[in-house]
Amino acid sequence: DEVSRDTPAPGGGSIAALAGSLGAALASMVSNLTIGKPGYEAVQEDLLKLAEKAQEIKDKLLRAVDEDTNAFNAYMEATRLPQNTPEEKQRREEAIQEGLKQAVQVPLNTAQLSLEALRLAAEAVEKGNVNSVTDAGVGAQIAFTGVLGGIFNVLINLPQITDEVFKQTMRQTCTALESEARTLLDQTLALVKEKITAMG
Repeated sequence: DEVSRDTPAPGGGSIAALAGSLGAALASMVSNLTIGKPGYEAVQEDLLKLAEKAQEIKDKLLRAVDEDTNAFNAYMEATRLPQNTPEEKQRREEAIQEGLKQAVQVPLNTAQLSLEALRLAAEAVEKGNVNSVTDAGVGAQIAFTGVLGGIFNVLINLPQITDEVFKQTMRQTCTALESEARTLLDQTLALVKEKITAMG
């Protein structure tokens, strides 16, 4: 209900973080469904670590849901600062620029954590119980949504930032994140289909 209201926050940035957290949760679920099952003894230690790491990433992304809304609210507060004198105008502009940079850092963190969730889901596809391979595949897809959603929210805030070096760094970082995430998602979904086909 909060999302569907006519307010800009929580919005896409918060939902991207939520998506990433669900991807991590599914990776953890598949690991837990595999641990202790016959035929998976060789990967049990890997999956125990995966499940623990996935819970950690999930929790960080759930915190990012609120952090995104808080960053947006801080930026909006800066835009409401008084601008009656040259000093006030300068203070307001500095606060806006700081708010915009924070509004970029939060979704960048979401994208980076969601990429980690995608890596974990990919590992769950590879090593997890074959009967749960589609759960891990869905986890990979929704984690990718977290990556791309985070990237979109970085890029949309960059035009208003005056620090050109910062902007260039952010664009390069986003390009690299998206490239890695797309490659990993394609490989992971191909493996999901391969495993389903092998089931007969």
